[in-house]
Amino acid sequence: MEYPNVMLAFEMLLKELNTALESTRQQAAAAIQEGKYNDVQTQLDEAQRIEKCIADIQAIQGEWNSSGSKSRQKKRKAGARLPRGECTPQNAYRLPILRALIALGGKARMSEVLERVYEEMKPYLKPVDLDTLPLDPKLPRWRLKAQWERFEMVKDGLLQNDSPRGIWAISEKGRKYLAENKG
Repeated sequence: MEYPNVMLAFEMLLKELNTALESTRQQAAAAIQEGKYNDVQTQLDEAQRIEKCIADIQAIQGEWNSSGSKSRQKKRKAGARLPRGECTPQNAYRLPILRALIALGGKARMSEVLERVYEEMKPYLKPVDLDTLPLDPKLPRWRLKAQWERFEMVKDGLLQNDSPRGIWAISEKGRKYLAENKG
């Protein structure tokens, strides 16, 4: 029996958890600025709990993918993951994001960054990258992948994790990474 909405449910749950994680990190940053160190520790504990939950759900999602029926693996349903290599890999957005931020003065609204990323990536995007997602019919796949890469870049210290909501900002480590990678 197939369950086409299960992958969609995983994606929705992970998206909500990542939103909660980002909010928790912002609250911790605000508590640091206000000198409320007990609140900082509470927020950090919460962030760790959310990160563990995300990792657990990703592991379960991986098990679901690998143990699926042959018909689910062969036939792609709406909401299911694409086979590897069918769309542009998420990490392909890393350098374009950094270059866009440098061109925009080091920080900018997400929409401005993504406009520049799109212009740079347009010749390399595959048709499936331009498809919209069942979760949000207005959101093309490439844009979601770029947003996920931004999340990874914050975790890697390449982007600031304390920028205001909707604003992306490059860190000093991100500037060095870009210089080392022929940015």
